[in-house]
Amino acid sequence: MSAARAALVLVGVLGCAGDDGEGGDGGDGAIDAGDAMLPDGDGGGGTCLAPVAEPAWLAAYLADQVQQLAASPRATVTERGAARAYLAEQLTAIGLTPMTLTYQTGANVAAELPATVATDAWIVFGAHFDSVSDSPGANDNATGVAVVLAAARALAGVSCRDTNVAFVFFDQEEIGLVGSGAYAAAAKAAGTNLVAAHTIDQAGWDMDDDLRFEIELPTPALFAQYQAAAAAIGAQVVQTTVNSTDHESFRAQGFAAAGLTEEYVSGDTTPHYHQPSDTAATVDAAYHRVAARLMIYLLARELGAP
Repeated sequence: MSAARAALVLVGVLGCAGDDGEGGDGGDGAIDAGDAMLPDGDGGGGTCLAPVAEPAWLAAYLADQVQQLAASPRATVTERGAARAYLAEQLTAIGLTPMTLTYQTGANVAAELPATVATDAWIVFGAHFDSVSDSPGANDNATGVAVVLAAARALAGVSCRDTNVAFVFFDQEEIGLVGSGAYAAAAKAAGTNLVAAHTIDQAGWDMDDDLRFEIELPTPALFAQYQAAAAAIGAQVVQTTVNSTDHESFRAQGFAAAGLTEEYVSGDTTPHYHQPSDTAATVDAAYHRVAARLMIYLLARELGAP
């Protein structure tokens, strides 16, 4: 499909299903792990609460995604094509419809989760799937891709959503934000009502175990959302001004955007960056799970879940 498909055309609106917000562990938003799972036999009928507890499936799911993606580099045309096919399979397994969004030198992969009310507002959550040629790219950026897939799976079970969300896997970040640049430009050209774009790049290293994440160039409103999400799940966030990954493509088009990463500026970041040693074995699985929980909770709240 052409890059114009990245205009996030609103697909059919779903009816609001699920409970009235009284499920789970009570009205404070804390829910049983199983409640944040798919509504089609993977956790019941869904929930209208933002998930605080860790889903029972999360640890194994993230570990498997990183292992599969980091089986080889994702740099050549053939390697990136294989990665796109894998991502399409994973989105289909979640119950979403994958789209290949081609542009001149590559192609992004995306899937849309429509709101449960009529709206033209959209949120994007994305991560780049490519790696440099001599690295399997487990931390950079299979960790980010795995979190986006986990968020897609979890949010499909949030049954009341007042904003549409697109999950996007960007091509060719490593050679200059090419895929995200094509996507953001297409959304701007189409006049898409994109209220926020979130990206994640490297979320698998925490040597000092402080569960701290850096939020790159957020607007004040977006940073407040990250602070609230971090407080809810027991993590920490700080602001930085790093603009060298995919969130910058959206900011360049005038959209509110932010990027989540490990402590890249503070120095608690992987020593395996762009190295053959950036393997699944070097990923801090516990920290990676916290990153996923943070983004699932933040996006659920941004989509309107109490």
